[in-house]
Amino acid sequence: EGFRGGYAELTPADIAFFREKLGDAGILVGDGDEEEFRKYNRDWMGKWEGRSRCILKPASTEEVSAVIRYANERGLAVVPQGGNTGLVGGSVP
Repeated sequence: EGFRGGYAELTPADIAFFREKLGDAGILVGDGDEEEFRKYNRDWMGKWEGRSRCILKPASTEEVSAVIRYANERGLAVVPQGGNTGLVGGSVP
């Protein structure tokens, strides 16, 4: 059961790669503050809630490119999120 809808399961090696590329300030992982996760996993209306256990915060286009390239190579799902103000839950991971 390492796949969900054809996407790979996040591993400790993936977390290590993201931490190396983004630094500690650029990654929030499952052992973090639940309230902090809720900001990213729930839409602003409280209608939709996701279950992402890894939030990435790239600070440059180079970091975005590195994250997306790696995720594509590994088959990891990525849900881009801007202001999280949509009305249909499309930005909820």
